[in-house]
Amino acid sequence: MVGVIRFYRPKNIKLVKALNQYVWDSYGRKYLDTHNGNGAGFLGHHNKYVVKSIRDQLEKIYVASIMFDTDILEEAITSLGSILPKYVSHVYFLNSGSEAVELGLKVARFLTKRSKILYFTGSFHGRTLGALSVTWNRKYRYGIDGLDLRTIHLPYNNAEYIEKIDHRDLAGVIVELIQGEGGLNVASSEFISAIEELRDRTGSILIIDEIQTGFGRTGYRWLHEKYNITPDVLLVGKSIGGGFPVSIVALNNGLDKELPAGFHGSTFGGNPIALAAIKGSIKAFIKDNVVDRARSMGTVLNRRLYDDLVEKGIVKRVKGMGLMLGIEVGRRVEEVIDCLQRSGVLALRSGETIVRFLPPYMISSEDIDHLVASVERCVSRPA
Repeated sequence: MVGVIRFYRPKNIKLVKALNQYVWDSYGRKYLDTHNGNGAGFLGHHNKYVVKSIRDQLEKIYVASIMFDTDILEEAITSLGSILPKYVSHVYFLNSGSEAVELGLKVARFLTKRSKILYFTGSFHGRTLGALSVTWNRKYRYGIDGLDLRTIHLPYNNAEYIEKIDHRDLAGVIVELIQGEGGLNVASSEFISAIEELRDRTGSILIIDEIQTGFGRTGYRWLHEKYNITPDVLLVGKSIGGGFPVSIVALNNGLDKELPAGFHGSTFGGNPIALAAIKGSIKAFIKDNVVDRARSMGTVLNRRLYDDLVEKGIVKRVKGMGLMLGIEVGRRVEEVIDCLQRSGVLALRSGETIVRFLPPYMISSEDIDHLVASVERCVSRPA
C-alpha cells in the first residue's frame, strides 16, 4: 500500500467541503479557515470568478506550453497589466513561491556577474536548494551538508548593519516586508530605505518577496508601494491564483532584454489553467474591492485582538498588518493551534511564539467574534 510522505504534522481531520471562509470535515463540523492553505486561499474557497474562469478554460485547451500563443495567455497578461505596478514590463509564470525565488536569484547573479546574495534573519523564501540558501531557520537545512551558495545574512530591521556591509561581489538582496514564517515582523521604513540605498550604491539587484504579502492581503495592493520603493524583481504567488498553484516573477523595465533564450524554463509554468486562475482571481480582486475589504476587516480584527486579548494580558502582543496577523502567546504554539481547531478555527504558526491568522478577505464580524473568543479560551486554559 502506498502512503503519503508527511513532512508536516497531520491535523487529524478530513476536509470534504469548502465555501468562502469556511471548510467542513467528514463529520460535518464547520471551521473558520484562517490557515487558508498557508494563505493561498485569500479570495475564499470556491470563488465564483476563479471557478468560472477555470471551468471555461477546461472546455477549450488545458495543456499548452507558454512557447505557444493562446487566448488565455493574452487575457491573463492584459489582466495583470491592470493590477501590477507600472514599472513592471515583463513577467514569467511558475508554479510555486520557491520556484519564483530560484529564478529571482538566478536573475540577480546573471545580470550582475557577481555571486553573493544578502538575506536576513527570520527570513523564509522556500525549501528548494537556492531558496533554502536564503532561508534563515536552520531546521529546514538539517542533514543537508555543504549548502554553500554564497549567501550572507544580516539582522532584520537593522539599518546600521546594512550601511556597514562589505558589499564586494554583492549580486542581490532578497527581503520580505512582513516575515511570514519568521514571526510576522514588519519591516521599518528606515530598514527598507537602507536596503534601497545599498542597491543604488552597489548596482545590485533588489528582490522583494511579496508571495504572501502581495495581492491585497495586507490592505495594500502591493505592500512595497507603501514604502515607496521600486524593486528590480518582484515575486508574487499564493493569492494571485485564487488557491491554484501559480507564481509570477515580475521584472522592472528592460531587465528581460538582458536574459538569453533558454535561461530558465518550466514544464507547467504558465499552463492554460493557471492562467485562467490568474484571470479569474484578478476579476474577483477588482470587482469585490478586495484591498479595501482586507484593510477594513484587518483593522477590526487587529483592534479586537488587542482590546480583548492584549489589554487583558491574555496574549503578549498583536503582530502583522491587514489580514496577515498573529498573536504572541506565552505557551506552546501547537497547543493553542490544536485547541483552536477543536473550537472550529484553523490557524497556523509563525516562528516559535506566534499563532498566525490568514483568513480570506470576506471574513465577517461574526467570524471575528468567534475567533477572538476561541483564542481567549484556548490561551487561558490550563497547560
